[in-house]
Amino acid sequence: MSITDVKADQMTAKERWQAFFDGKPYDRIPCNLFIGDHAAGLIGAKVSELHLSADKAVAAQIAAHKTYQSETAGVGPGLGGIAEAIGSELGFPEGGAPFVSRFAVNELADLDRLAIPDPLKAGRLPLILEISERLVEELGDKVPVSVGVPGPFTTAANTRGTEKFMRDLYKNPEFAHRLLELAVESIIAFVKEAAKLDVVISIAEPTASGSLISKKQFQEFALPYIKRLVDAIKTARKPVPSLHICGNTKSIWEEMADTGAGILSIDNQVDLAEAKAAVGHRVILTGNVKPTETMYLGKPADVEANAKECLRKAYDNPKGYILALGCGLPVPTPPENIHALRDAVRKFGQYPLNPENWR
Repeated sequence: MSITDVKADQMTAKERWQAFFDGKPYDRIPCNLFIGDHAAGLIGAKVSELHLSADKAVAAQIAAHKTYQSETAGVGPGLGGIAEAIGSELGFPEGGAPFVSRFAVNELADLDRLAIPDPLKAGRLPLILEISERLVEELGDKVPVSVGVPGPFTTAANTRGTEKFMRDLYKNPEFAHRLLELAVESIIAFVKEAAKLDVVISIAEPTASGSLISKKQFQEFALPYIKRLVDAIKTARKPVPSLHICGNTKSIWEEMADTGAGILSIDNQVDLAEAKAAVGHRVILTGNVKPTETMYLGKPADVEANAKECLRKAYDNPKGYILALGCGLPVPTPPENIHALRDAVRKFGQYPLNPENWR
């Protein structure tokens, strides 16, 4: 196929997603570009401004939709945003993601002084709610607005410091559970406010990666708290959320499905076909085009080849498949590669699907 074979969409992104989740016919496989902070360059803004300015954040998402026909508009407090509301301090580099510059719990006694933050007042949570509301007004009739929240394990690590928190798992598990309790209840408080808007909610839990903790630790310190968060999202009458965990998650795919999440976002470090065989009968799969090797360092032909590989492996996942990146899009990704991914799903993901095109 050539570029001239790209077919126009027959549905809006919102119509496609709705049909996808309702089990009704839709025009093509959905595609999530995970635009993230790359959108700053579309409006000539600094990455830091997207995290500190409602006007910039909204303008960037509108620009991403116009430029790349992105199928979602995404916003969120970021991986450290709930920890910030609890009491950690963040730094905001001009060209990169926020980072924790001071942790709220340096000594064990610090935890006793902390409480569940008010999402209408604490940290940047009011800003995130404002951005979400404005995106619903500006783009909500065309694309779903997605509010991404950090998971409890990641939030606890960003409240305590990852190294200290990892030691707590071994040396003071009772304290670790107390910190996780604060984390999950703080996220749920924010979710309850966000759920008042016409948004979908997703969960990112990178610190619970199999690259950092064992399966047994995941079962004890991550699974029950993620499940509580998923249950709270369902109770708020929101669609069943997606769950992303970075790195090699092969050993915990069953546990990830046990959280109740409806979509598992699979990192490019693992094989989509293996994930399909293991849990594809339980959950929708999304992934896992390589963000760095393909999207950032590759050429459009590499993007198309990687997209075809993902489609070949997961198009027939029993619960459904969404073409997407394996993790976040690098900020300096060449625009032509993002267009290439969008073109690939339009060329090869149209129904009726023809797997012969992916060889």
